Amino acid sequence: MNAVISAQRSVSVTTHGRLHLGFFDLSGQPGRRFGSVGVAIAAYQTALTVTARPQQLAVDPWASAILQRHLESLALDTALELNIQQAIPRHSGLGSGTQMTLAVGAGVNTLLDLPVNSAQIAAAHQRGARSGIGIATFDHGGLVVDGGRGATTIVPPLLARHAFPQDWHFLLIMDQSRDGLHGSGEKNAFKQLSPLGSSATRDIQHLLLMQGLPALIEQDFQAFSEFVGALQSYNADYFAPAQGGPYASQSVAAILHAFQQQGYRGLGQTSWGPTGFILLPSKAEAMQQQATLLQQYANDAHLSFIVTAAVNDPSQITLNSIEN
Repeated sequence: MNAVISAQRSVSVTTHGRLHLGFFDLSGQPGRRFGSVGVAIAAYQTALTVTARPQQLAVDPWASAILQRHLESLALDTALELNIQQAIPRHSGLGSGTQMTLAVGAGVNTLLDLPVNSAQIAAAHQRGARSGIGIATFDHGGLVVDGGRGATTIVPPLLARHAFPQDWHFLLIMDQSRDGLHGSGEKNAFKQLSPLGSSATRDIQHLLLMQGLPALIEQDFQAFSEFVGALQSYNADYFAPAQGGPYASQSVAAILHAFQQQGYRGLGQTSWGPTGFILLPSKAEAMQQQATLLQQYANDAHLSFIVTAAVNDPSQITLNSIEN
């Protein structure tokens, strides 16, 4: 079916990357599974424009395939142009696939005067199979907790959302020499990994409710950092067999270990990595640590160090008129 667009116009969408701080149910018990904690970050964005005209500009084939799949999900045969200004790095644990999918879907739906429902868009593209935090950060920003998957779950539901303290900053450790697990490799890993014990699962869920979230709301940096460290340890025990250790990158692992020896607790790996992160109480401290690492690893071209704050705002969707 062809859609009729009343006037030539475009829609711009900007969304942010996210850190997947970890799952809190990897027990494999019947009922609900997974459940995630994540936070939107400012360092990386996906920004694109969908225009009501045939494609005139070269576009990444991966993103173009997302556009075509979305149009097919709407049963539409409509010529639209996709222009990508920025994109979150792929296979780095920052949520690039979900954010590109939601940005394209929201742009198309807004352009065609269709409802923008992130959960429905994600489900149409088979996003949110295990974690719903990317959908929640697209809609809300901040720190989010999703409820995992039950027998009839379409996408994991949002359980909690809170603003992340603006003073706290993350120092990201990027290893460009490798990718995190993704696609069929990720699916096979989840099939082969052994579930964790119910006792450890109950412990981390208790910490989430009685330490992590209260500490965030009360801006207790040390208590929240200790929760993040415990959540990361719980996840590392599960994922280690699939990635050769607690972290996907040995370079990132060495740096995180050094920070742990210095007493930092809120550190780990986002999703399958290879990106690592360290939570620090201020931008000044994060930049000081960044400068030290840049000097220490000046000869390692595959490593980069990025300071970023959290983002407490939702994605931006803007309808633009085009002058003839």
